Amino acid sequence: MDTSILKPRRNRVVNLGTARLEALYKLVTRGKPADARSLHVKSILAYQNGRYQEAAEMSGKCVSLEPESAQYQRQLGKVCAEAGWWQAAVAALNRAIYLDPYNPESWYGLGDVFSRVEKFDKARFCFEQSALLKPDFQAAREALAEIEGMSGT
Repeated sequence: MDTSILKPRRNRVVNLGTARLEALYKLVTRGKPADARSLHVKSILAYQNGRYQEAAEMSGKCVSLEPESAQYQRQLGKVCAEAGWWQAAVAALNRAIYLDPYNPESWYGLGDVFSRVEKFDKARFCFEQSALLKPDFQAAREALAEIEGMSGT
């Protein structure tokens, strides 16, 4: 990884390439109405730059504009999880799974939240679902193996 493009920022590292992309996107979309898709892109960019509150606000707007979008629900859950807002993360990820039960990323995200709050039985179930839906999903397999290793099964 080329570390010359990384810059420390308040106990985290910001990718200057992503920061430049975000600035360009804001410039291009300035003055245009905020639709769900542009808010979603801005949320992803804010998330990647560690601005979770801003990312959550934009994701929340996306969900308000298009509540039946599993993609927007998943992004909201991901942002909330990274910020440590566990209940909101679980709610958003459960909604994403309800809308698209065959998406392994949503199952993995929910498993990650449950793992972080030490609800390992629920986390195991979610990681199993994720791995079943996408057998080559390495992160899900590793998380599942880690949980199984902790329980000795």
